[in-house]
Amino acid sequence: MENILHFLGQNPVVPLFLILGIGLIVGKIRIAGVELGGVTGVLFVGLLFGHYGFRLPSGSVNLGFILFIFCVGVQAGPSFVAAFKKDGLRYAALASITAVVALLIAVVLARSFQFPLGMEAGALAGALTSTPTLVAAQDAVSAGLKSTGGLTTEQVLGNLSSSYAITYVFGLAGLVVFMGLMPKLFRLNLAEEAKAYESQAGSGGGGVERALRMTEMPTTRAYRVEKEDLIDRDWTDDEMKMRADTQRVKRGDDVFTPEFDYQPQIGDIVSVVATRKGHEFALEHIGPEVVDYDVLDRTTSSRTIMVSNKNTVGKTLADMHFASKYQSQLTGFIRSGIDMPGRPDTELHLGDVLVVTGPPTQLDALAEDVGYREDLMEQTDMVTFAFGIAVGVVIGLFSVSIGGIKIGLGTAGGSMLAGLIFGIIHSRKPTLARLPANARNVLMELGLLLFMANVAVSAGAGIMDTIKASGLSLAFCGVLITLCPAVVTFFVGRYGFKMNGAILLGAITGAMTSTPSLTQVTKLARSSVPTIGYVGTYAFANVLLAIA
Repeated sequence: MENILHFLGQNPVVPLFLILGIGLIVGKIRIAGVELGGVTGVLFVGLLFGHYGFRLPSGSVNLGFILFIFCVGVQAGPSFVAAFKKDGLRYAALASITAVVALLIAVVLARSFQFPLGMEAGALAGALTSTPTLVAAQDAVSAGLKSTGGLTTEQVLGNLSSSYAITYVFGLAGLVVFMGLMPKLFRLNLAEEAKAYESQAGSGGGGVERALRMTEMPTTRAYRVEKEDLIDRDWTDDEMKMRADTQRVKRGDDVFTPEFDYQPQIGDIVSVVATRKGHEFALEHIGPEVVDYDVLDRTTSSRTIMVSNKNTVGKTLADMHFASKYQSQLTGFIRSGIDMPGRPDTELHLGDVLVVTGPPTQLDALAEDVGYREDLMEQTDMVTFAFGIAVGVVIGLFSVSIGGIKIGLGTAGGSMLAGLIFGIIHSRKPTLARLPANARNVLMELGLLLFMANVAVSAGAGIMDTIKASGLSLAFCGVLITLCPAVVTFFVGRYGFKMNGAILLGAITGAMTSTPSLTQVTKLARSSVPTIGYVGTYAFANVLLAIA
């Protein structure tokens, strides 16, 4: 046993990845139906390793938080700008209220309990489960924030990590429980609120019918041309083109793909890709339906398409006419890395990702109109990625001195700013600054787990002392920092901004950067409508909380 412990002590890379592996396994444990998650698992396992004196590679913490915070900026970049346009000020206000209220409570309580330096920032980050906040706080300390009370930088960082670990548990689980109780406390029927929002959004211009036209999956059927009036009719007539599209034609023994000037003849067998109404039209104006596999053997495919065409930005999903124009179905809609409801009234922003299924040629035409096929650009632009991080670190080095304290963005703020710029550039120039979603998610999660493992090990060394000295007071502070901003933001949003309840609770979870809480709210609403509010505030929350 001693040999194993000696080996682990001499090779800190091994404990690092043991913590990650074991932590991810622990994170799969469910309590009251809620999965702990990889970050929580790594936190618990790291605390245990730290308590027994293990140490990790010194550079891994810096590498972890730079990768994580940069990728957060990349993901939020396009939405951060777009969020200002529609309801942006409202969402920014809600996120700002959450950050300010949480910050004030943390400062007041820390002074009241006379916490040593570092604990209030750790409590703020832990209670809000906001890793960017913890990253920014650690960076501020490491960048030269003057210690007081005779504490060294290492001691301040230890206080920061310990208080984060203690308050994180309630910040994660407590907010999920509280968001589940809020509808009862404030007499909200989230399901009815979600339905009301859907009804209101769809009331103009036949929203329900538009939604059906947009999402109904087109099918392929074959018809024999027997209608005489079709012979003298232009097949590309606007009405015909809107409702049905001929994919293949069989004339005698010849099977071919028709051109735009195709003129049907009696006896032709044509395959038509259309929605239900399109097929009704075809049956009436072409002839009887037949089964002929020479024209029915049509493959479908899926495309992941990123919105980068400025002419597309601002259009709603219904305006895209996926079914009637492209014979395709929208099967997924992603904004800032978060799955969104494919509502017909949702406006497209730069950087939005559409997952569409349909005939390959039609999907290629859609990609050309909307932006570009993300699946064709799987290679990361490592040159821009490397220079982007380097520029972010350099930006973070600049600071001004106020009252003897250096004020600046720091490495965390500089990296996030560079990431935001990186993401915005890519949404406008798809060939530049490529960081595909899969690569971004891996880098972001790896960076977060590396950072969290180091934080946990650092906190584990002194967490028992912290619990004995300030455990109850820290736990009390964590509860207030978690709950009070949620309550205040709710009243402002509900009675000040007159917001829909389902949207508002989603916005609160976004302002608190709590994805597990969003899951709870969407379950209660029996709808994905709260996700709209979540993305709106989340675009601002990471930046504002890091500043706090």
